[in-house]
Amino acid sequence: MTPVKAVTLALGISAMTACASTPLTLNDNQIVPGERVGDVEIGMPLDQLLALKGVPRQTIPMRGSAATTYVFDGLTVGAHDEVYWIIVQDARFRTAQGIAKGSEQITTRATFGVPDCVVSKTDTTIYDYGDIYFDVDNQSGRVNLIGVMGETQNCDS
Repeated sequence: MTPVKAVTLALGISAMTACASTPLTLNDNQIVPGERVGDVEIGMPLDQLLALKGVPRQTIPMRGSAATTYVFDGLTVGAHDEVYWIIVQDARFRTAQGIAKGSEQITTRATFGVPDCVVSKTDTTIYDYGDIYFDVDNQSGRVNLIGVMGETQNCDS
C-alpha cells in the first residue's frame, strides 16, 4: 500500500469512528407519533424533563390526578413521575411529513389517512390517530395544536 493510500485510509477510518461516537441528538423539532416531540419523549422521567427544559413558564395541577401540566416554550407536557403526553402549540415542530400547527386540515388528513375517531366540538374538531391527534379550528380549517401520547383517549368519550 502506498503512503498516500495508507494516510487516506487512516483518515477515513478516523472520520467514521468520530461519527459513530457522536451522541444522538433528538433536538430536531420533529414530532414522532407516540414517541416524542423534539427532545421531549413519552415516558421520559420528570427530573430529566425538567433538567432538559429548565423551569416551566407555568405549572397547573391536573384535577383528580397526581399529575401536573408543565408549560414550556411551544410545548405543554403532562407528567407525574414521567411524561404522559405532549401538546405542540408552535409551528417550528413538524412531523416527518411536514405537518405542523397551521397546516390545513385537508393536508393533514390526506397525509395521515382515516382517523380512528373524530370528535366535533363547538370551535374545534379533533382527528385522532391513536398515538397522535390534530385539533383543528372549525372556522379556518387549520391545525391549532398537535397532541402526542402513547395512546390517545379522545375516542373514549
